[in-house]
Amino acid sequence: MHMLLFSIIALCTILQAPSFALSLRTNASDTKPYNGTPAEFALFAQPPFWPFQSFVTEPEFHPPVLEISKQPGATDGLFVFAPLPFLPVYPDRPPVGLIMDQLGNPIWHSANGYLGQLEVQQIEGKNVLSYWTGGIGGGFVDAHGMGTITILDASYRLVQNVTLNDGTFKAGDSMQNKPYPSYIDIHESFITSKGSLIVTAYNSTPYDLSAVGGPKDGWLLDSLIYEIDLKTNETLFRWSSVEHVDELPLNGSHQLHPNGTIIDGHNATHPWDYFLTNSVYPLDDGYIISCRHYWSAIALDSKGGVKWSLNGRDGGDFTMINQGGEKSTFSWPHYIRPLSGTADTNLTITMFNNNNNGFDNGTAPSTGLALHLDLQNRTVETVSALQDPKDVIYADSQGTYQRLPRDHKFLAYGQIPKLKEFNDKDEVVMDAKFGYDNQVSSYRSYVVSNWSATPYWAPKIATTREKNGNVTLSMSWNGATPDVYNSWIIYESADVNGAMRGQSQQVRRTGFETNATLSAGTRLVMAAAGQGKQVKGRSETIPVGL
Repeated sequence: MHMLLFSIIALCTILQAPSFALSLRTNASDTKPYNGTPAEFALFAQPPFWPFQSFVTEPEFHPPVLEISKQPGATDGLFVFAPLPFLPVYPDRPPVGLIMDQLGNPIWHSANGYLGQLEVQQIEGKNVLSYWTGGIGGGFVDAHGMGTITILDASYRLVQNVTLNDGTFKAGDSMQNKPYPSYIDIHESFITSKGSLIVTAYNSTPYDLSAVGGPKDGWLLDSLIYEIDLKTNETLFRWSSVEHVDELPLNGSHQLHPNGTIIDGHNATHPWDYFLTNSVYPLDDGYIISCRHYWSAIALDSKGGVKWSLNGRDGGDFTMINQGGEKSTFSWPHYIRPLSGTADTNLTITMFNNNNNGFDNGTAPSTGLALHLDLQNRTVETVSALQDPKDVIYADSQGTYQRLPRDHKFLAYGQIPKLKEFNDKDEVVMDAKFGYDNQVSSYRSYVVSNWSATPYWAPKIATTREKNGNVTLSMSWNGATPDVYNSWIIYESADVNGAMRGQSQQVRRTGFETNATLSAGTRLVMAAAGQGKQVKGRSETIPVGL
């Protein structure tokens, strides 16, 4: 059921990439819940609805309220995520990309539109912000995309757009009259240390499925991996799951109906999504990939050959030392990353172990799993399985397992809008929530401590005349991180045609939007974001109405 809800969004919502100029917006602090409609209450029967914030300086934006609890020792940082509300529940709350502090204040808010894979990464030692935009669904049965990777610098200026179109993609019958300029999928966009970008893609492909009980003239989704040079947009590496069915046969897929028959596969619009690569990461001179529908972590060599396959049900090429224990298996995984070691000797990997999907759920909790692989003896052993015993979660789809300093770990639960940090003793030290279960999701989420950004655009201000006659000045600077400025310097003038006098007051930055009361008789006002006495950015001068 949960995966079905997400798929409805994917199939019914084609979200085009927003204009770059429009993706640079502002926000601030008054919380106003969305109350829903009687029809929504009748359909979902899940009142109350989650509260969203609203801002005087940016009235179009409404990030979710972030409920958070922290224990001593939790990591200080910013949350980076892209909440995707379920549209029938929240029709006026579109998806956005967000960076928020751990008090629940927005730091950066994108324009309306889905930003998949929003992440802070590095190019040549400099921090960048990358994300995916494009069309979701494309006629496919599941949540795949055809889009572009956008990379911004620490002033939010465009560095580049990365595209993929080698002329071979078929996006499904429903999309044939609307070709896409780029076919990068939504699942992976990792920038390597050598200046390349690893992405996934999917191609609806004719294939004989009779060996697995499907039609002879059937269709499947070929799961593709590309590594693209960022300077030239040249393809450095390409891998196709269909080209490796001798090593990874179709009958290894778990994307089946409960009666064992394959799901879809009868036409190009509804191909069988038998593999689903949802993460790719460099490993030695090759790659390690997460295959959700194959329940596997697979190591590829530099030419794309399969070095080994770890299967979550029976071990695959490995023997599970504690195979009888619940922790030793995994299913429907996401975000597999190497932690230490190599692909040939000893290797420790981490993953977000969903243990659930849309038709196989509610029995095994989702966990953050660390596994040790002995490549010499081909054995696998569980190192840890992170789970909050006070909050057992069953996440059908999506998710992140991020390693933090001090042996801390950060789990984001994908379809379930929860974030948790575990310390070196695997105890929960941070717990956050940005929606009700199955009403909002975020494919991946991160906590970062290294994002420092000074926007190239100016701060915004707006005035509101209160009932008592006082005028409140609201000030915000979308995208400016807490280290960039800590106060607002306000300049006022009593003459609408006169010159602005010197500084009238300085107030401490409070959250995203800071408010101050203007002096009586003020007719013009301007504000500057300051770090001490140093001005970092100035707003426009605006008139104050009578």
